[in-house]
Amino acid sequence: MDLRQMRQFVAVAEELHFGRAAMRLNMAQPPLSQAIRRLELSLGVDLFNRSKRNVELSEAGKIFLIEAKRTLMQADVARKMAQSAGAETPEVRISFIGPALYQVLPGMLVRFRAEVPNVHARLYEIPTPRQIEGILSGDFHIGFITHGISHSGCESRMVERSSFVAAVPGNSPLAGRRSISLAELAEQPFILPPRKYTEQSETLNLFKNIGVVPRVEQEASQTNTTLSLVSAGIGCSLVMATAALQAIRNVKFLRVEDDLSHSTWEMAMAWHPDHLSPETRQFLDIANLYLKEAPGLLEPEAYLSWL
Repeated sequence: MDLRQMRQFVAVAEELHFGRAAMRLNMAQPPLSQAIRRLELSLGVDLFNRSKRNVELSEAGKIFLIEAKRTLMQADVARKMAQSAGAETPEVRISFIGPALYQVLPGMLVRFRAEVPNVHARLYEIPTPRQIEGILSGDFHIGFITHGISHSGCESRMVERSSFVAAVPGNSPLAGRRSISLAELAEQPFILPPRKYTEQSETLNLFKNIGVVPRVEQEASQTNTTLSLVSAGIGCSLVMATAALQAIRNVKFLRVEDDLSHSTWEMAMAWHPDHLSPETRQFLDIANLYLKEAPGLLEPEAYLSWL
């Protein structure tokens, strides 16, 4: 058994069709069918239940698929770590959500560059679910993610906790106010994360808690995209108070009149404990020291003083 056979098996298991799997692998179907049969013979079990119309995974095949994917991922991680260790310029690949740049990440990067000038910090702005996939696969060494979204397999540390504020178009009648209630905000055209994220959306839960549903006009998964839409007058939104640090054209931030002391937006720093290069450990040490010296990052009410 080798990695090539595992990749062929995974392709067939995911497609459940030998023809489509062969096209995906850029090979002819007969050699693929023969390769899978040889794999089954070497294992002594049938991985697929075949009929004239369907191909389905057997119980043994379902178990083997889980382990094959895990083996392929680990092999890919090993390759990436070896390439990184052998690179002329060592690097730490850092993925992040937009709000990480409002307050936390710039300070960490300045200190890291000053203390470890020979290591390059390479940055990637990516939504949280894709970050987690990348951390597990070894594409990213450290991620700054929205806390509360499942990141099983990763270790993490809370790095920021912020209150919610309303973001409204600067040329709307609301812009002349200092605060707004959730009930009033729900009556405005609203910008919310895509439906696939709403089950985990603290924003939507805030409205549900007072028995109202916002009038969703547009969806946006990135905070910076949301703020751009608010700036264009598309609608209003609820965002973390740290966004008020940004000078965004035609966006006004308002306090929320409802008691939201029980609800905060939180960001975590995540990593895989088995994928830590020496450079990654250096970044984590510096980041942890930075957080220790800046406890206000975890005090949500502190950010409201900017409004």
